Amino acid sequence: MEKLQAALEQARRQRTEGASERGPAKAALVRPLQQNVVEAWDALQPLNADPKLLQRNRVYTSLGNAYATPYDMLRTKMFQLMNANGWRRVAITSPSPGSGKTTTTANLASSFGRQVDLRSVVMDMDMRRPSLARVFGHSGTYSVFDVLEETVPFAEQALRFGKNVALSMNTKTARDPSELFLRRRTAEIIDEIENTYQPGIMLFDMPPVLSNDDTRAFLDNVDCALIVAEAEQSTIKQIDLCERELAEQTNVLGVVLNKCRFSDDSYGYGYGLN
Repeated sequence: MEKLQAALEQARRQRTEGASERGPAKAALVRPLQQNVVEAWDALQPLNADPKLLQRNRVYTSLGNAYATPYDMLRTKMFQLMNANGWRRVAITSPSPGSGKTTTTANLASSFGRQVDLRSVVMDMDMRRPSLARVFGHSGTYSVFDVLEETVPFAEQALRFGKNVALSMNTKTARDPSELFLRRRTAEIIDEIENTYQPGIMLFDMPPVLSNDDTRAFLDNVDCALIVAEAEQSTIKQIDLCERELAEQTNVLGVVLNKCRFSDDSYGYGYGLN
């Protein structure tokens, strides 16, 4: 535990130093929307996700019940940190597979969706092993890969979950996402999506940092990164290496300790964001 705290403290220091190095803050996350932006959101095809399927896939935050509390607390801490620093885009990743980053992304998307004055765009960038579509029970023709390859526009591929969350998911795999992520045009497409839909927050479900180079290739497109570590599986060495890899390119928002069996009974949650 002392080593974990030391790793988190190191991430905190680098995050604070990085914030001053990466320029002035942007506008607040919650911002008034022009009529053309409202119309763009209304034009997205709605996603009617089965509540029972979401619960089976451990997505609890759409209900706002006791099971949602850990993710709601994580959402609030993220919102406060990102708003204070002017960060809009966050990459959600992990040291290795199986840590629960996609489940965390899905719950955060749903939790942010309950904040009625905030709009969020969520994109599945884990193209080698996509799973966000499975979590939401979606099977469609087009994937994020098609949007970035410009074979289909975002407006036709993305789905609206509730009133204020746009989900761009993968229903097929891509062979070499890192090559696609390194293209200048990919950064321009992400900018165009943000300019059109004016989201307060953009969440990117990324591959594990230590599995391939996809996340490294994409990090220039985000303001910060959140690490999801698996209790009793992710080692301190893996977390430290993951944090250092991310800190070279972006701000480290924090570390979530997921699947923790030793929670504080007085609060009823078991994760850490620093």
